[in-house]
Amino acid sequence: MSTVVACSTPFGFSGIAIVRLTGSKAHKSVVSFIKNPPKKIKHNSPSVFKLIDTDGKIYDEAVINFMCAPKTYTGEDMVEINLHGNPTIVQKTVELACLYGASIAEGGDFTKRSFLSGKIDISQAESVASLINSKSLDGAKLSYKNLEGDLFKKVSRIKKDIVSVIGSIEFNLDISEENLQPTLFSDSIKSVGGCIDTLNSAVKNAKSVDILTSGARVVIGGPVNAGKSTLFNTLLEKEKAIVSHIKGTTRDVIENTLNIDGIPVVLMDTAGLRKTKNIIEKIGVSKSKNEINDADLVLFLGEPGSVEKEKSGRVIYIFNKNDIKTSDKKYDVSISALKKNNIKLLKKLISERLSTNINTSNFIITSQRQLLCFKSAVTHLLKAKKILKTSSDLELAVEDLNASLSSLDLITEKTTRDDILNTVFSSFCVGK
Repeated sequence: MSTVVACSTPFGFSGIAIVRLTGSKAHKSVVSFIKNPPKKIKHNSPSVFKLIDTDGKIYDEAVINFMCAPKTYTGEDMVEINLHGNPTIVQKTVELACLYGASIAEGGDFTKRSFLSGKIDISQAESVASLINSKSLDGAKLSYKNLEGDLFKKVSRIKKDIVSVIGSIEFNLDISEENLQPTLFSDSIKSVGGCIDTLNSAVKNAKSVDILTSGARVVIGGPVNAGKSTLFNTLLEKEKAIVSHIKGTTRDVIENTLNIDGIPVVLMDTAGLRKTKNIIEKIGVSKSKNEINDADLVLFLGEPGSVEKEKSGRVIYIFNKNDIKTSDKKYDVSISALKKNNIKLLKKLISERLSTNINTSNFIITSQRQLLCFKSAVTHLLKAKKILKTSSDLELAVEDLNASLSSLDLITEKTTRDDILNTVFSSFCVGK
């Protein structure tokens, strides 16, 4: 593969910036624009070098670490240049690297090469993106577990159980000279059922991981002039939404992020719910209803029971403006968004409601692709289980079991025919 270069730190002014190269020409490229380069490259031995432009003049001093294949992240020769974080200096360094044999890296190029060289599997590659984009410390910790291979190990155990069932069935179909083993169907059904339960649990818990990594969607809804935008600003502690006494001031969905007790929240302010003839306001009301229906949690500034498609615990009914009015109806919490009365209590309630949906004791699914793979595997396992319960057509059961393996293979390494044969013959006596 070609040698590529990229700045691994965000663009802008900073104390330090890091430029990375990977590929067979990485060392040669960097050696071409440093003063007094080393006579012999030593693996992972960072040293200070002066960087020189094409005119021979020094433009910066950097700590450069040469790393040799295969003991690198990508499995190729790599170089990390730690220079001063001036965008002009960074750009010049990238230009010189390209001048001497490198090309600009594409997004994800380094991790892709790590995957292709067998340094990480696809689930670990996805966890890198999840780790970088995680909106909470807990989410970062979960992503790092997968980076260490947690998901790979757990999926591999399930695949091993499925392979064992396939092996048992194929042994009975193709090898055994006697009748089918008496416990073949019951044992297979039990094993497949266990796999289904484990995968279903993982699918159910996927939302927990998504909340911690991407953030919970918390929507503020209610009728016009209920104080939604005021509450939005109060929770953010910033004046983000326009507030006025004019009905229908908020026409579109406004969102911002905050952290409540360690839980990342994508807070959304919506247009007031009411019947209107104004075409633009109608669009805003329609958007509000859609966001309320899709939310992880709704903060509703209106009468209890007003939200359609309400799920248990998904809606917090808020009585606002308790500094100027009272109500005899039962709300979850009474506040004044303007005077900031009971805002701490509201945040505590938000945290408690969101925490009830968080369970990270099982598999850690960090991408929609992984979730779809799990769901596909469950679908085929359910079909196989049904066949084993209601039919003696073992070939069809094996077909669905293999299909479930194919779905899980998209997360880990591919299951081979040898894996199944090894399972079949491992039960034989030594010398048989």
